[in-house]
Amino acid sequence: MNNPNAPDLDEKGGSRIDAVYNALFQAILAQELVPGTKLSEETIGTLFSVSRTIVRAALNRLHTEALVEFRQNRGAFVASTTPEEARQVFEARNAIEREVFHKLAAQITDKQLRTLQQHLEDEHKVDGDDHARAILLSGEFHLLAARMAGNEVLAGFLKTLISRTSLILAQHSTHQEPDCSVDEHAEIIDALRDRNPTAAAAAIVKHLGQVFDRANIGQRKRAERNLSEILSRYA
Repeated sequence: MNNPNAPDLDEKGGSRIDAVYNALFQAILAQELVPGTKLSEETIGTLFSVSRTIVRAALNRLHTEALVEFRQNRGAFVASTTPEEARQVFEARNAIEREVFHKLAAQITDKQLRTLQQHLEDEHKVDGDDHARAILLSGEFHLLAARMAGNEVLAGFLKTLISRTSLILAQHSTHQEPDCSVDEHAEIIDALRDRNPTAAAAAIVKHLGQVFDRANIGQRKRAERNLSEILSRYA
């Protein structure tokens, strides 16, 4: 662990704020930190051996991305969403990813196709009980494609929307299986391989619709888990 008295930038030049932010972000994306979980500055600071100032900066970054909410006199919590917000997030993803995959299909290289295919194989290899790993790989598939399309602005928006999707599914979904179907990702890759922008755009829209339908948005409650136990895997 880092020395709590060390400067905010470690000897490798990496920001300790980034380290805390990334750990929290990944745990939220994996649906291990569920909506409503209290994010104790003291607990996080102790785990990462950083000051509360650094923890607070990381939490503020997550707040700007709508992943963390601050409650008066109570501190920071993993953000909660309403069913209407869930609908709006999926609507936004549809608009962005339709454009991303339409563009990517028109310009994708053989090397990029191989990279996506390898990622798909990694998804296939995930142990059925490793739900968190399956969720992370699923989200990374979408982000990988967005970056390949070459629009970093859209990729940035999508990164936030994917993490918000994880919050939504963790809070509301009554479905217990992985959120994304590997077979649906394979269909998207097939459309990209054909260099067919219209088919690729249609495939991603169909996929997102199926994810939303499978989620069966309701009001499922998930029990909070120990914050230190979860974050220790990301520290």
